[in-house]
Amino acid sequence: MHRLLFVGICCLAGCLLATAHSGKARFHVLIDTDGAADDLRAICMLLGNREVEVLSVTTSEGALTPVVAAQKVTALLRHFHHEGIPVGTGRPLNIPPPVWRQHSEGALWGDTVHLAVSPQKAADLLVHTIEQEDERVTFICLGTLTNLRDALAERPGLKERIERVIWYSSSAQPLQGANYDADPVSADRVLASGIPVCIISASEQHPLLVDAPYLEMISGIAQEYARQIVRTHSADALRPVVASGHMQAWDDWTVVYLFAPELFDRVAVTPTVTAHRPANAQSIAQAREAIVRILTGKPDSESRVFYGFPEDPGLYAEDVAPMVRDMIARHGQSEWRAGVLTNELHGHLGIYAIIGVKMGIRAREYFNIGVDDIEVTSDAGLQPPVSCLNDGLQVSTGATLGHGLIRVSPKEDVRPEATFRFKNKTLRLRLKPAYAQQIRRDVEEGIRLYGNLTEAYWMHVRTLAIRYWQAFDRHEIFETYCD
Repeated sequence: MHRLLFVGICCLAGCLLATAHSGKARFHVLIDTDGAADDLRAICMLLGNREVEVLSVTTSEGALTPVVAAQKVTALLRHFHHEGIPVGTGRPLNIPPPVWRQHSEGALWGDTVHLAVSPQKAADLLVHTIEQEDERVTFICLGTLTNLRDALAERPGLKERIERVIWYSSSAQPLQGANYDADPVSADRVLASGIPVCIISASEQHPLLVDAPYLEMISGIAQEYARQIVRTHSADALRPVVASGHMQAWDDWTVVYLFAPELFDRVAVTPTVTAHRPANAQSIAQAREAIVRILTGKPDSESRVFYGFPEDPGLYAEDVAPMVRDMIARHGQSEWRAGVLTNELHGHLGIYAIIGVKMGIRAREYFNIGVDDIEVTSDAGLQPPVSCLNDGLQVSTGATLGHGLIRVSPKEDVRPEATFRFKNKTLRLRLKPAYAQQIRRDVEEGIRLYGNLTEAYWMHVRTLAIRYWQAFDRHEIFETYCD
């Protein structure tokens, strides 16, 4: 009996360990926002953490109109190159604007000039996303509950697919605050729907200020999501609000709760609705630490053997070492890691292997997903040199032959191109002709100078691969087609 118990415990521990290092997202999240500055902070935290999979973003009436909020969100997603995350626009409520709308309109989310916003309705997007998702979802609401109410009115059965709603409201008992007062009817209906709802509120006695020390705290985080928060709050529209001491965490508490619910007191409001507020002054300090951890993310989120990944130039070959830090700064740790592993697997520094790495990382970035989450069809064939693309695609996406997530198209028209499929969304990337022609010319020059497949030729290819690895920007070198 004791032996069976021991074996069972070992198996359970093994399962837990495997889950902890699987690389899969823990939270499958739908975000609804009214476009306020605290929403931007919350969205950046969610987008930047690999434990969260953001399935869609919808906009509702509040700090901004739904259309303007959708422009802001779309600009933010494009800034992060997460164009594959769909955005839905909520219906207008025709209510008076809040006093902080001017600040919200001026807040910098990204470049909205000449930006076309998808006409997709928020409720339709919610219905489609929830019905297509295999996992039960978490609905994080940073504004009114209008869009969720509309989606449930259209598909009442959706509530079985929603694990919980995490919603910010200034007060739960009694219900009041901007997010409730803008559409109390929708809020009351969602709260009575039977879906578990966690109402998150800030502490009036112990506010978490978003001030100069707060921005200094996150400015040292080497993530673009943290840098975007600092940029937005340091720009003209929000700088005076931050300096006045008025800005504090509100809707961003929902994300802190998602990751650190132990910092909150819990009060049952109804059998399915609970109210949560930071427990005490110590919780505020711990929340600041949690925000840093959320924005930093896990250092080993892409690794299964390494704890992190070696970045010391002294560990690398003589011709690679001088460029290590520059390439990480320019292209990010994910591309660096995938490039190193690909070239070790590939047997030499290969040009098309590097192109495959950049292509795979770009596709993951587009959908904002981790490794082992995407299906790939390569048009690179099975004959070198173009087929070397396949090695880079496998390592950068985790879509390996062993996982059965990659296939090579049998088409005779071989080219540096691949199609990526993720949850009924498709992206096709093709190396732009100008770059393909440059590679062809440079390789032909090597053959002319050194002969084909000689030792000197391979050294020439290695030099070219390092040069392209460093110089080619994955956001510039591919033609993009999406369905």
